Amino acid sequence: MKPICLTIAGSDPTSGAGIQADIRTFDRIGVHPFSAITALTYQTATEFTGYKSLSNNLDQQLEVLFKAYPIKVIKVGMIPDNKVLEIIIHYVKTYELDVVLDPVSISSVGHRLSSEGLELEMKRDLFPLVKILTPNISEASYFSNIDISSFQNIDLAKKMGNLLLDMILKKKDLLKREKAIIIKGINKNNEEFIDLACIYRKVNSTYERSFYIFNKRKINVGGNVHGTGCVFSSAIAAYLAKDYSLNGAIEMAETFFDEKFQNFIELPFGGKLLDLTRSTDHIDVINQIKEIYNFISNKKEFSKLIPEVRMNISGSLPNARNKQEVAGIDGRITIVNGFPHKCGKIKFGASDHTARLILSAKEFDNTINFVINLKYNPDWIHLIATRTDLIVQEINREEQPDETKRKEFSTMQWLIKSSIEKYGAIPDIIWDAGSIGKEPIIRLFGRNSEEMIEKLKKIISVI
Repeated sequence: MKPICLTIAGSDPTSGAGIQADIRTFDRIGVHPFSAITALTYQTATEFTGYKSLSNNLDQQLEVLFKAYPIKVIKVGMIPDNKVLEIIIHYVKTYELDVVLDPVSISSVGHRLSSEGLELEMKRDLFPLVKILTPNISEASYFSNIDISSFQNIDLAKKMGNLLLDMILKKKDLLKREKAIIIKGINKNNEEFIDLACIYRKVNSTYERSFYIFNKRKINVGGNVHGTGCVFSSAIAAYLAKDYSLNGAIEMAETFFDEKFQNFIELPFGGKLLDLTRSTDHIDVINQIKEIYNFISNKKEFSKLIPEVRMNISGSLPNARNKQEVAGIDGRITIVNGFPHKCGKIKFGASDHTARLILSAKEFDNTINFVINLKYNPDWIHLIATRTDLIVQEINREEQPDETKRKEFSTMQWLIKSSIEKYGAIPDIIWDAGSIGKEPIIRLFGRNSEEMIEKLKKIISVI
């Protein structure tokens, strides 16, 4: 089942911030968005004229959702008044939710988003229930009473982090719950700033605090970018909903945000929003996978190439660095009525084994962007090697060092490295005859969909 995540936040007419930005972020990361609106705001990307609290309607919105669905992770944004705060606290306690809180009380153009003094009630009553707190430097300075608007030293920043972490830790948390705060946008110098994460997590049998610094290069965007805090905090919630660890969710959200903070939507008469739409590179990869899938799905003979673990077609962005930059078919390809049939949608982050193959291959040859896993047959290997011009390389899993067998990604790296050492380059096909608990597999590599289709034609013509 597709992961689900709930955002409880204000509505922004520009869709650049608030609940609309959260929904768009969830969708991009591959999580189905549920939403409950706390307030209607009257704003553009450059002006804010007011808001109307929906405190009288919030409980009804949440009640129907929680009665129907197993919601475990929520992102909380704009809290306009005490009644909304009390409702959120009730549901967090009742359902023991993992909460990512963006403690926003001032809009990006400087106007209040909550009633006067509500921050202190949030700090007292909601902070201790939160799993991850994501204040920007202004909010962190307010809650910690430490001013580091200009970076002085890391020790002062860590002091602020520890104070904020203390605010979300309760005594009963100290032995059973991992928590974190991320302070966004601490100025380092004229060219750089940092995000500082202070994480309370289990290490072996004990819990301890750790600090992580995410260095950022300043980009002159020519003014304010609307909704950045919403996108970052909702990205963390989305990765938590996808069962990432606390550290993993934060690291993935930082990567996601950095990628999105390269492209902006320029609005008429001023104002910028993060462009959360798919890049042309993303669309191109998906379309190429579709092209390969459409080619094989219309021909029964390709069904015999589907292994027991099922087939996947994976394609990567040109400079992919992680699995989220590799697309594949969710649920892989099986056989229906004698034809190859995909079980889910083509999306980024869907593949695992084949994604790691591509990433490992790209360490040696960055032009490799596609891979398909095919059923192994020793007769096929002989025919492909002798009757086509495809270069075929065998890898013996029995030669794999024990230390790499225990880590799957290490296995993929070893497999590619061994082939490079034997052949000097990544061949068209790397195959192995399997081992205990490992199905024998043929792996077909290529640079683009056109090349992959041509190779598939050659394979099917001789077997």
